[in-house]
Amino acid sequence: MSRETLQSIIQDFQIEKFIKFFREKSRAFKPLQEDLLSFNNDSFSNGLKLGEINLDNEVKLIIVAFQVLKPLSERSGKKAQYELAKKILKAEIADAGIFIFYDEKGDFRFSLVYVNYLGTKRDYSNFRRFTYFVSRQETNKTFINQLTAADFSSLEKIKDAFSVEKVTAEFYKELQSWYFYAMDKIKFPDDYRYSNDPAKDTEIRNATSLIRLITRIIFIYFLKEKKLVPEILFEEEELKKIVKDFKTGSNYYNAILQNLFFATLNQKIEERRFASEDGYPATKREYGVKTLYRYRDKFLNSEEEVLELFKNIPFLNGGLFDCLDKEDETGKVIYIDGFSRNPKKQAIIPDSLFFDEHEKKVDLSSYGIGDNKIVRGLINILSSYNFTIDESTPVDQEVALDPELLGRVFENLLASYNPETATTARKATGSYYTPKEIVDFMVEESLIEYLHAKCNHIFEEQIRALLSYSDERPDLKDEDIEKLISAIQDVKILDPACGSGAFPMGILHKLVNALQKLDPANDRWKELQFQKALEESEKTFRESDKATREEKLKEINEAFDESINYPDYARKLYLIENSIYGVDIQPIAIQIAKLRFFI
Repeated sequence: MSRETLQSIIQDFQIEKFIKFFREKSRAFKPLQEDLLSFNNDSFSNGLKLGEINLDNEVKLIIVAFQVLKPLSERSGKKAQYELAKKILKAEIADAGIFIFYDEKGDFRFSLVYVNYLGTKRDYSNFRRFTYFVSRQETNKTFINQLTAADFSSLEKIKDAFSVEKVTAEFYKELQSWYFYAMDKIKFPDDYRYSNDPAKDTEIRNATSLIRLITRIIFIYFLKEKKLVPEILFEEEELKKIVKDFKTGSNYYNAILQNLFFATLNQKIEERRFASEDGYPATKREYGVKTLYRYRDKFLNSEEEVLELFKNIPFLNGGLFDCLDKEDETGKVIYIDGFSRNPKKQAIIPDSLFFDEHEKKVDLSSYGIGDNKIVRGLINILSSYNFTIDESTPVDQEVALDPELLGRVFENLLASYNPETATTARKATGSYYTPKEIVDFMVEESLIEYLHAKCNHIFEEQIRALLSYSDERPDLKDEDIEKLISAIQDVKILDPACGSGAFPMGILHKLVNALQKLDPANDRWKELQFQKALEESEKTFRESDKATREEKLKEINEAFDESINYPDYARKLYLIENSIYGVDIQPIAIQIAKLRFFI
């Protein structure tokens, strides 16, 4: 019943439906519907306490709803909502609360905030702020599945329903089963030899090709969240009208995905077109060119209609979508990705591996992960989860799959292509994914050393408070603030074995957090970017290049324009451009790191 109630709330939002939902989830739920008008302000209205639940161990959980006066988005207003939630918990003398913030469209944020008791002191769930953003335009399957299965008998069990780690673990388990199941059902060109042992050669080729494919597709799902890739490319009913022999053949990967990877995301918009099919010598001119559309014979519609499908997708040039079919020193193309008009050199992946909504049990014990593993289509798996473009920090978590997942999936699957043990493979590649808490510790200690050295008259405790994700703001003089912001502007950070970007991304989050505290209005940070641009122009621009300088200054103004961008956009942009560097022995790891920063 609760699943149907949640679906009804999403499709036709009415706050009273949550009373029905909580009645279904807990016999201890006591509906109240008490006005909270004293908490209404310029950002929130229609405050209402829907009810409360007395959980095990005498824990009081309240359920509260507020309308927000500006449209909600995945990013908007979380800080203000969190601050309001804490005030209400204090006023209600409650131990925890579920807070529903909704806008006039019916989009809503569903958040858990709870009190941490520390002896005679108390603080709030700063280190884990669990929240769902729900919109009828989104998938919402993670929200529906987690809340339908939720147990509202104790606070710990409720926290479990808001656990992003649980969602990520379930996703990876499904993905891992699909990966091993697909291993012997695909075919990639064998021009490049990975091993002199034929069986080993095939296994490594298929494993690395699948890892690359999974990484590319997951990244595209994050692009879908930004509305940069159309849903139609992943919708079965629409694809039946576009792809020949859809679901019964193996055309989807070639026609849709390879053209999306190599001829769209890796090609400038104005230069997109189909490769010539007019035969030799016309095709000779395009030999080795891997940024033109192919496989017109695999489509049901015309070239013009195909080009229209991909027309509004941006050009990324990020490396991950660079076709690996390359010419050798003799001019001969060595096929790895298999993006070719020659059928003998094409990659072959059955459509059923992407689209099969029916779960089947398969025996994967030969790969060491057991029998009776559940497998379904890769697109069906991805479509069952919510993705968020916001990477979480230790204090701010959206219960959805975030871009950090790219690194986790890559480095975990990379370890599995050795048929002996994952440990052996990890040692061979040097690939380990560092947990977020350890990354946060490394980042904080590194920055404390740097900032204390640059501003040694400022106490270490003040710097720790500045870098902390708590709401604490250190008491600093104006000149100290100036010095700290200038030190952040000047910092150069290098991770010499960055993998898929865990440490560089942690550094970015921590520095942005510090700038938020030091310079809430972004005025000082903006002035520093202007001064830097002017200094560089003095060195590099001739007097006749005034237009170039003016264009650069215009870009800075636009970056800081809050009618165009969030305030953090300009903070992140200039830190990424000027301060953060990474190196790794594995090119695909660097590509993933770059794309995480792009997102």
